[in-house]
Amino acid sequence: MHIMLFDDHKLFAKSMEISMKSSVSKFETYSSSENMMEILEKKQPDIILMDIHMGEYNGLELAKVVLKKYPLYKIIFLSGYNFIEYHNEAIKMGAKGFINKDISIHELVEQIKWVAGGGMIFPKYDSVTEPLTDREKVVLQLTAEGLKQQEVADKLYISRRTVNNHIQTINEKFSVNSTVAAIVRGIELGIVKLKYKM
Repeated sequence: MHIMLFDDHKLFAKSMEISMKSSVSKFETYSSSENMMEILEKKQPDIILMDIHMGEYNGLELAKVVLKKYPLYKIIFLSGYNFIEYHNEAIKMGAKGFINKDISIHELVEQIKWVAGGGMIFPKYDSVTEPLTDREKVVLQLTAEGLKQQEVADKLYISRRTVNNHIQTINEKFSVNSTVAAIVRGIELGIVKLKYKM
C-alpha cells in the first residue's frame, strides 16, 4: 500500500514516516502542498493523508481541487482540529475519512486499511445542534471578526433588522443567550474559522 502524507509539521511528518515504515510498503511525506497535483499525478498513491491547516493553505480547499480532478483518490484528513463542521465538509466533498492526530499508530494503520478496502472513517457524534444556514454561518463569521450588526448588514446588502433576526435564530439553534456564547459555540463546531498561523 502506497501512502502519502501532506503535513507542514516536519517533526510530526518525520515521526509518522519512522512509525509507519514497518506497517506499509511505501510511505512518503511532504511538508508543503506546492506541486501537489503534479506529485499525485506522477505517483498515484493508494491513500492520501492531509492536515487541515498547512501554513497558508487550507487542506479542505486543496482536497476539493484534488477530488475534482481525481474523484477516485482516497483522501483521509489527519488533523488535531476535530470539528463537526470540518467532518461535514469532508464528507460532502467525497473524502473517505477524518482521523484525529491523537490516535495510536496501530489504530491508524487499521483505519487506513479499512478505507483502502472501501470503507469510510468519520467520528460519531450526537447531532444535538440544528444546522445553520449558509447565510447564518456568514453572519456568525463576520460577527466573530468584530463587525457590528450595521457593518454586517452593509457588507451583505441586507437590513440591520435581518442581521439581528439571524443572530437571534443562531442563538436559539445553539441554545445560548448571547452573541459571545454563539461565537464560542461556532468555534467549537468549526463553523467560525480562525486565522491560524502555523
